[in-house]
Amino acid sequence: MSLLLITLSGMVLIVLSADYFTNGIEWVGFRLHLDEGAVGSLLAALGTALPETLVPVIAILFGQGTSENSIGLGAILGAPFMLSTVGFLVIGAGLLWAGRQSLTVENGSHMTADLAFFLVAFGLAIVASLLPGPWHPYLAVGLLGLYAFHAVALVKGGGEAKGPASHPSQGLRLSTRPDPPLWLALLQVVLALLGLIIGAHFFVTALDGMTGIIHLSAFLLAVIVTPVATELPEVLNSVIWIRRHKDTLAVGNVTGAMAFQSSVVPALGIGLTPWHLDALELLTGIVTWLAALWIWLRSRQGPLMVSELIAAGLFYVLYIGMVIAMTAR
Repeated sequence: MSLLLITLSGMVLIVLSADYFTNGIEWVGFRLHLDEGAVGSLLAALGTALPETLVPVIAILFGQGTSENSIGLGAILGAPFMLSTVGFLVIGAGLLWAGRQSLTVENGSHMTADLAFFLVAFGLAIVASLLPGPWHPYLAVGLLGLYAFHAVALVKGGGEAKGPASHPSQGLRLSTRPDPPLWLALLQVVLALLGLIIGAHFFVTALDGMTGIIHLSAFLLAVIVTPVATELPEVLNSVIWIRRHKDTLAVGNVTGAMAFQSSVVPALGIGLTPWHLDALELLTGIVTWLAALWIWLRSRQGPLMVSELIAAGLFYVLYIGMVIAMTAR
């Protein structure tokens, strides 16, 4: 099967699965009486984080050489890097496509809480690479505990939740009933997740074949190329929700995934690898942290504007330029 056919198959499956997933997760949140911030930051984000989470886990647990370790580290750093830069860029582009100039987030506390958590947790993960090995297990456990505390705080809403999610604007894809049961919505979410994972696998396989032609290093493959496929679920889900004027879900989907990938996934890397980041890996982490800091600072000033969201993509351009400069030496 040609690389082009595999790529197209993966993209089509991801797009269709993303539509079924967003539709199903809205119904699950509605049935569980969760507010939209928690639905986006927890249910949607954790679900679509599965594809990119599997990459470092498989690479670290089943890899046999240094290249697999590099792929694992690259996947751990690459997922939050793509979300904090290209992810917000695409959200901004989605707003432009919808003819709007700013985000309308009903419960901004979830978004800012996710971003603040990311800055703390991801900052600790970077600092961990500079500390002696005996400290690593404690930091790994600490990151897991921080995420558990953050998740509980989101569900409780910090006392600021504005009520449960509104009734979904569209019927459940797998049902003709106007009021489908929770189990059917969960079934649709699970089937959509399988589609997202399989589609991402096809896409990554095709991209892996392409890198054999353009000769990228294992780390850069994992940082730049692989997340293009594994982050498509979050990005597409967010664009779909923006088109439906569900901005809280759209942003929470991205920032919630960032929170998960700044704590739980790095904890695996810190606990299962030496976690000594070289110059290029540290650069990736620092640019990611700065991009998230930009969005967090702007979100505290009021509604995020299209220009501010698109500006996050400049950090990606800056990173590529610095990588070219470093590798050209």
